[in-house]
Amino acid sequence: MTTTLDASYRFVLAEDAPFVRNLAALWATQPQLAALLEQEQVPTHASFEKARDGNWTCAVKLPDGHTAQLHSRYEPAAEAAKQIAALATDGCVAFYLLGLGLGYTLEALRQQASDEALIFIFEPDLALLRAVLEKRDLSESIACGRVWFFHQADKTELFNRLMPQAAMLSMGFIAVEHAPSLRLHGEFFSQARRLIDEFVSYARTSLNTLVLNGQRTAENITLNLGWYRAAGSVERLRDRYRGRPAIVVSAGPSLRKNRHLLKQADGKAVLVAVQTTLKPLLEMGIEPQFVTALDYHDICTRFYENLPSRLHTELVAEPKASNKIFGLWPGPLSILGNQYADQLLAELPADKARLRSGATVAHLAYYLAEHLGCDPIIFVGQDLGFSDGLCYAPGTSYERVWGPELSRFCTLEMKQWEQVARDRAILRRVPDQQGRPMYTEERLYTYLQQFERDFLSTERTIVDATEGGAAKRGSRVMTLAAALEEYCQEDLPVAVKEPAALNWSALGDCQKSLLARAGEARQIEQVALETLPLLEELAANIEDQGRVNRLLGRIDALRAQMNQLNGCYELILQLTQQSELQRFQRDRKLEAEKVRGVHRQRRQVQRDIENVRAMAEAAAVFERLMRRVAGELALQSEQHA
Repeated sequence: MTTTLDASYRFVLAEDAPFVRNLAALWATQPQLAALLEQEQVPTHASFEKARDGNWTCAVKLPDGHTAQLHSRYEPAAEAAKQIAALATDGCVAFYLLGLGLGYTLEALRQQASDEALIFIFEPDLALLRAVLEKRDLSESIACGRVWFFHQADKTELFNRLMPQAAMLSMGFIAVEHAPSLRLHGEFFSQARRLIDEFVSYARTSLNTLVLNGQRTAENITLNLGWYRAAGSVERLRDRYRGRPAIVVSAGPSLRKNRHLLKQADGKAVLVAVQTTLKPLLEMGIEPQFVTALDYHDICTRFYENLPSRLHTELVAEPKASNKIFGLWPGPLSILGNQYADQLLAELPADKARLRSGATVAHLAYYLAEHLGCDPIIFVGQDLGFSDGLCYAPGTSYERVWGPELSRFCTLEMKQWEQVARDRAILRRVPDQQGRPMYTEERLYTYLQQFERDFLSTERTIVDATEGGAAKRGSRVMTLAAALEEYCQEDLPVAVKEPAALNWSALGDCQKSLLARAGEARQIEQVALETLPLLEELAANIEDQGRVNRLLGRIDALRAQMNQLNGCYELILQLTQQSELQRFQRDRKLEAEKVRGVHRQRRQVQRDIENVRAMAEAAAVFERLMRRVAGELALQSEQHA
């Protein structure tokens, strides 16, 4: 490079400078981080020098004034390789590095782990990171798309970026600690560990719920197709209460403290009740504007029995809810749009508004309040844990279920504590609103994670007026009395118009669509059954390449037939979530173990045999379900003729 005295060139880097390549890779993968690094200055707490082997090493000044070496002064790359070699990386597809250092650990890990491995780097020191990228070329690792940087312990960012990889991350992490970095930024890495733990718990529970309830979801949506087409949409409700307060009423034990104040909110806040609290509110003379439903199980019908013959409360439900509740509901009804339902009725395009997917009726109530345009959104009875050793607020239908068992030797409090103690294997401690320890359990903890993720990403004011329960990041803690005083003083505008009456005119067309899906499922089952013996023959003769090629040709022809039925194939996959997850995990494990050659082919064929067998069984179940519901729709059509 030609020497120049022109000061304007003092920041111009040579074309072969590592920082140019590193920054180009970052702009392509993480542009926000690239923009931040461009603005960073040279760190004053770090000094770089060449190690004995010619690689860069670095010394940093610690908060206590001492100095620590980030890497060996002799062989920093060999030091990192030795650390990674000691890890049992076979079979693992996800790693997180607590501290980047100069990137030697990252390079050693990429060399040892599988080509599909995800690596998450937590490094808060942006000035040091920039200096490292100026010294060492890490562009190949950055550009591969499987190395992600996190420079702040931000829960919303972490969850949003990791959730698309939940299936892969469910197979487990391996943590790799860079000890000098931990000494430099100990508090940050403690927060990072906690957030990772929270995400793993949330992702595992969410994934298990999806897998376990996959078939039940498909069955309920199919059974509800008549109601789905007949009921109204919540599109007419979009922003109807913009800027007005909403109160989400849940059934946590703390509701007993302040539910009597809800009468003061009548007409001054939009009351959105979860189904568990509807009857207790009605008994208090409070008729909420909305109640939400999404639970699969028929036991939920207890919340809808013996309701008044006419209600103005509108039921907003997901189509996966138990179909029995719709027949019991005496008031206006809206059912949310759903992709699975629309795919089943492919010939009958629907224009139903959808809301975000939530794990509970309380999440749905919150998303409905957002859809209504409400601000603030006030929560009561949302404990998400066992406040005072209780599960539910007094007055819910659970008390009636327990009624026959109650006596002076078995009180309601004892029954509730039994419910808590039954979950002792999955109990965990969390801080309550006042910072004191309280119990929750794994499922409720997952719900808390979803709420916090939502609260931290919304522009709405979230008020936690539960007056008990778990602390919720992203919310403002107030008593309900104070929230009513501050936010609920003005009358609401005129109530929204009720949805149109149920329209049953499309039942015949729905029946035809389901019979069409049944016919497609029959073809898919037949293709799968023809494919199975070919795969089994392939497995038995995997080393006979000529025979393998002939079998693959016949299998490819059958695969082409299956591809023509892809729409129905995707519907049937909802019934095989467990086998699909197992197939995904086996594939990732195969890559992580770096299995090659005939042994790899044999395991792949065995995987395909299990998957095709599961598809054949699921297609038969799906066909029976389609024909069964088509028959029920015919009966419904006669009833509403």
